[in-house]
Amino acid sequence: MYGPTIIITCILVLLTFALPRKYFLIPFILTVSFIPFDQRVIIGGLDFTPLRILLVIGVLRTFLRSEARHIKWNVFDKMIFAWAAWGAIAYIIQQGNMSAVINRSGVTFDIVGLYWLFRQNIRSWDDVDFIARAFAAAALVSALMVLLERGTGCNPFQILGRVYTGMHRGRYRCRGSFQHSIMLGLFWVNLIPIFVGYALTNRAKAFYWWMTAAACVLIVFSSGSSTTLVTLLWILLLLPLFAIRQHGKVMAFGLLGSIAGLHLVMNKPVWHLIGRVRIISGSTGYHRYRLIDAAVKHFDEWAFVGIRNTEHWGYGLFDITNNYIRQGVNGGVVTLGLFIVVLVMAISICGRYSLRKVPRKEQWLAWAFCVSVLAHCMSFLGVSYFGKIPMLLYLTFAVVAMVYDMSRSPSLANRFTLYEPYRTQPQDYTADATHGPVTL
Repeated sequence: MYGPTIIITCILVLLTFALPRKYFLIPFILTVSFIPFDQRVIIGGLDFTPLRILLVIGVLRTFLRSEARHIKWNVFDKMIFAWAAWGAIAYIIQQGNMSAVINRSGVTFDIVGLYWLFRQNIRSWDDVDFIARAFAAAALVSALMVLLERGTGCNPFQILGRVYTGMHRGRYRCRGSFQHSIMLGLFWVNLIPIFVGYALTNRAKAFYWWMTAAACVLIVFSSGSSTTLVTLLWILLLLPLFAIRQHGKVMAFGLLGSIAGLHLVMNKPVWHLIGRVRIISGSTGYHRYRLIDAAVKHFDEWAFVGIRNTEHWGYGLFDITNNYIRQGVNGGVVTLGLFIVVLVMAISICGRYSLRKVPRKEQWLAWAFCVSVLAHCMSFLGVSYFGKIPMLLYLTFAVVAMVYDMSRSPSLANRFTLYEPYRTQPQDYTADATHGPVTL
């Protein structure tokens, strides 16, 4: 671990212990936004990245300061734990060695630990507001750093870790503090729906939120990746559907029916269309098509508990650039199925909540998180998440679980406060016939 990173990590550890609960997640947001993931301390074969160090400290703080609250685990929580647990068990069975036990222990600790910490600290929309503002500030700083990297070809985060600016066909592909330019672009593009949601519901600070969304768009273009641009286009298509979100089920089945129809009438499988995506020259869409095609043809090899490697599937297919296939390869069809169920539940929970008779701000934020999960679903077709970006996915899942609690419990649904800027805005919401009036 580099000297400056050690100093910053120590400061973040102290902040994790000292900050009030409201600001507890700030060190995590700073770490995932600005500290390179390659920095780590290895103890007895165990890797402790700055994010994992903060996770350990955060769990200790929660218990030592008696801040842990009783959480009645809902169905969505249980599906998250089932996905993490079975994925670990299947991988250990598949590999059959102690290295797999150590590896899956770390991965499961990240999933369950981060998710549990986020569930402990995200209790209301006020907490979501604060997290969004922290990410917005980080987005503006990151955009400035990326502009510097794009203009000079020198990554300013090199002083904190082994990161550099990539080159592809004569153009820079900025990476920021991430291991790969695609991870940089996908991390910030998946936050755009949240920033747009606040821009549309907070007139007093609309310009600021639009500016943060624009900063994310700048980062996306600087990453130079077709996957991030396709995800951005997907988000821009989904956000305006807020006006007709009540027809979401019809639209979903219509999309699935259209895909099935194309598969029947095309000479090649429908996933061959992925190979034709060339928004940026040099895109590797054809590799992604071959990977999906090989996974379908070799289904019997990985269906039970996955497969150790996929190199024999074809040239270059050891590189699994698809998160759905990665779930199957690591843990078989059950792990993949649980992962898809988690995603579908997250989309359904947020979509349904956006239709409730709650303040318009909450409707838009629920829809924004629904779109964000759908954006992750699109991203998974082009890349397998690694490094720091899974933290954003677990954070999103924790917000979804909070939304589910609010939709199920009258006491939680009615117990919230709004920040002062929102109190002066017109109240365009009505009482909920099921859970009573919404109180301010």
